[in-house]
Amino acid sequence: MIHSTVLLRSTSGRTIASSQYWTIQVPKKDITEFLKVREQLLKVSTDRGDVSLTVAGNKYFGREINSDLFLIFIADIEENDRSVNEKITNAANTIREVLKLENITYIKKQYDKLISSFVHSKLKVALVGEGGVGKTTTLHLLMGKRPPTQYIPTIALAMEVIENIHFANYSLVLWDFAGQERFRKLWKLYFQGADIVFLLTDSTLRNILISKEMFQMIRRDAPHVPIIVIANKQDCPNALDPSIIERVIGAETYPLVAIDMTYRDDILKLLLNTAAKHVNIPIPDLPPEELLRFSEDEESSKVAGE
Repeated sequence: MIHSTVLLRSTSGRTIASSQYWTIQVPKKDITEFLKVREQLLKVSTDRGDVSLTVAGNKYFGREINSDLFLIFIADIEENDRSVNEKITNAANTIREVLKLENITYIKKQYDKLISSFVHSKLKVALVGEGGVGKTTTLHLLMGKRPPTQYIPTIALAMEVIENIHFANYSLVLWDFAGQERFRKLWKLYFQGADIVFLLTDSTLRNILISKEMFQMIRRDAPHVPIIVIANKQDCPNALDPSIIERVIGAETYPLVAIDMTYRDDILKLLLNTAAKHVNIPIPDLPPEELLRFSEDEESSKVAGE
């Protein structure tokens, strides 16, 4: 995980801009130590400036942008060197090209946007379930929006997609599948592109049995994708308890009332914990609102299947 970046003056070491994607703090002395060791290596071999250096349990990567600007990416110790080297090289090239047209003030103001695509990786989360179980309403709940006033079935060519939830250096891409039976032959294509599947049921026995078939189909077509079962509509009089649903479907099941905003914290925690486990990132004891970031300038959209 790339958890921090810094753009600084090469001559003075003064920070021009920086970004932090996780709760890991990077002391100034560690950056100074990285620059010191790197300078010593360059005295021995001028073509080894791209080698990563470990300081205080973090990996440091650096790139010169010009004679007075230097870019640093800081990652955890498990991060792949080749991947980070490629990302920081592309980010440095982008800043270098922008500087041909703009000044350093522009770079400072637009820094996050300039490097975002090079730092973030996408984590795809699919919401699956029969039509009417509350997939789109659950997406609205995640975003803190009021539920739709009427049910409009999602169709295969108009999935609702949310791309503005960020976790560490990951952009979570959430989309809901058309649940109607005539579209299920397309599911295999989507399952294989998902990192995590949330399977929603409306907690009725009829739908639970259908969801069990869906669970088995997903497990067959995407055996390595984690599946989280969510028992929605727990406020309805005929809703079965999640402990019973869990035994019928054969997977851990979590309760939800997607039209109730008080459940938002629970679903955010579930999303956060599942994503963190998938990418092997330990979660600090903090509220999900402090660990998830929401981009206000990006709205959910209806798009063709991707």
